[in-house]
Amino acid sequence: MKKIGVGVLGCGVISNSTYLPAISKMEKANLVAVCDMVPERAQSAAAKFGVPKVYTDLDKFLADPEIELVVNLTHIQAHFETNLAALQAGKHVYSEKTMTVTVEEATTLIEEAKKRGLKLGAAAATMLSPVNIKVKSLIQSGAIGRVCYVTGRHSHFGAADFEPWSTDPTWFFKPGAGPILDMGVYGLHSYTGILGPVKRVACMSGISVPKRRVRSGPVAGKVIDVEIDDNSQILMDFGNNTFGFLDATYCAKAAKGPRMTFYGDEGVITVNDYGDPHPISLFRDDRDRFGYQGWTEIDLPRGATWGLPMGVEHLIECILDPSKPIITSAEHARHVIELMNKCYVAAREGRTIELETTF
Repeated sequence: MKKIGVGVLGCGVISNSTYLPAISKMEKANLVAVCDMVPERAQSAAAKFGVPKVYTDLDKFLADPEIELVVNLTHIQAHFETNLAALQAGKHVYSEKTMTVTVEEATTLIEEAKKRGLKLGAAAATMLSPVNIKVKSLIQSGAIGRVCYVTGRHSHFGAADFEPWSTDPTWFFKPGAGPILDMGVYGLHSYTGILGPVKRVACMSGISVPKRRVRSGPVAGKVIDVEIDDNSQILMDFGNNTFGFLDATYCAKAAKGPRMTFYGDEGVITVNDYGDPHPISLFRDDRDRFGYQGWTEIDLPRGATWGLPMGVEHLIECILDPSKPIITSAEHARHVIELMNKCYVAAREGRTIELETTF
């Protein structure tokens, strides 16, 4: 069986807890190497997951001929530079979110990948989720009629509040990060993946909790000065008078209720996929060709699950079969990057902003 040689760049929390355990078990992935600027982190990850090669120098890592696909798990602010270097080294790239922090940078990566005949995939891989696939199918089949609006939340209280935590979370609260790029990106990928590109955006945004105390890890007790908005409320226009609302904050200690709700002129779909055995519920007030009346729980196929590394597995399939469309496309990621950036512009200028990109 043909396997793709994979090199993982970045051996922090998300790498060790989520990506490396999954990639090391992927049938069509050969986990060749890890790279991290902190030698102890790289060596620890390699030992834990049986990775044969350890790098602390990016150039040497990218020069390794066995690495065909780079999975970039560095922090957001480093993504553009490292993604570009990987493409220029002739490697396929799967980038954790966000792929870049500007539309111009995203376009540079897209053009570089096309020029070199390389695959470029980008988190968040929400449209590989069986829940989102089912919701999109229900909406497209007319199960709730015409979608009028969607509401949702993708918030928590920020990495400084997490227990346990093994690194310094300060970077989450600096420009280039923040809850829109860290958390809202998931909801925005889901919204746009299900309903299509956003036409216009408005936003209320600011810093509500200006200082954060780290609860655990090597810098426990450290007080972080928050430098990027930690509380953003986003309003979107998908065209044809279909609207959307999403909160993206580090100001939610806890929450109950659905993660997303789609309201149509003939029914409602709610999504609560945080451990709920029946994550999708559908409401109709009349029984018709769909056979639904009142609230109905929608079952997914047995074993249908989703996780962040599915984006890597999907891109490997696309590398092996060049005719396979990339669901985690860089063009989709670029649209979401523009949307997130224009949230801040809309909030600062107090107006609605039109988007220019699509996918």
